[in-house]
Formats: sequence, C-alpha cells, structure tokens
Amino acid sequence: MELIEKYVKKDDMVLDIGCGSGILSIASLLLDAKEADAVDIDPNAIQIAYENSDRNDIDRSRYHVKAGNILEDAELQASYSGKKYDLVAANIVADVIIALTKQVPDYIKDGGIFLCSGIITERKEDVLEALKAAGFAVLDIKEKTSWAAIATRYEG
Repeated sequence: MELIEKYVKKDDMVLDIGCGSGILSIASLLLDAKEADAVDIDPNAIQIAYENSDRNDIDRSRYHVKAGNILEDAELQASYSGKKYDLVAANIVADVIIALTKQVPDYIKDGGIFLCSGIITERKEDVLEALKAAGFAVLDIKEKTSWAAIATRYEG
C-alpha cells in the first residue's frame, strides 16, 4: 500500500493483477487514478472487489474486474494488451511475478511503474533478477518481517 500511495498519480490507468479483494486497485482510484482494471484467478474476487469498490463509492465506469488466469488465458491477455497502463500492480507469490515479468511489458507504458509485492524475502533476489532481465529498473524496495515489495520502472 505504501508503494501505491507513493507511485499512483492523478489520471493514471492502473492494472491490478491478482486483485483479490481489490484493495490496491481501489486505493489507486481513491488516490485519483482515472481508471483501474483488476483480474484474479478466483472468480469470487469479482463480487468481493465490486462490493469493496461500492463501499468506497467508486463508480463502476472507472473500475472493471475480471476472473481468469492471465498467464495462460490468451483471450484474457488480449483484453489487457495494447491498453498500456501507467501502473501495473501484482500482489502475488514470487513464481507468478517472475512469470509476469515477460508479460507485463505488453500491458505497461514505457516509463510505467510495475509494483510487485507478496514476495517472501528468500525469493526477493530471484524476482529482482527477472525484473532486470525484462527491462525493469528498480526504484524502491520495502521489506517488513519476511516480506518484500518492489517498485520498478519499465525501460524496455
């Protein structure tokens, strides 16, 4: 959440991968992002995220939630590809973030921010290697207890 507060800017377009309850995408909208798309592998996340956005008076014309596996579902991938988001957030385990480093460039603007969290500290270096190999420059790393969050900028 600290990184969302630091990097979301007014009128940003945000993609939240592995949205769960929608906390990161909803927070982005409350911080004046223009629009947010969110996706989670669990179909229950749709209802939960929309209930939470309704509780925060987020207009559904600005918030769109889908269910599916963005790593494997070509149709779902295509629905996000080409939009070029200002900020992409993923609060997921390290292995999924590592896999996403190859896909996120399809979804993010040059110079866009990719926020990764939910990383156990033992896997932080693996994630950092994958991010750097995919053209992401590390801006910030936050660590608390045994978890890490990483802010990066896509530099192609």
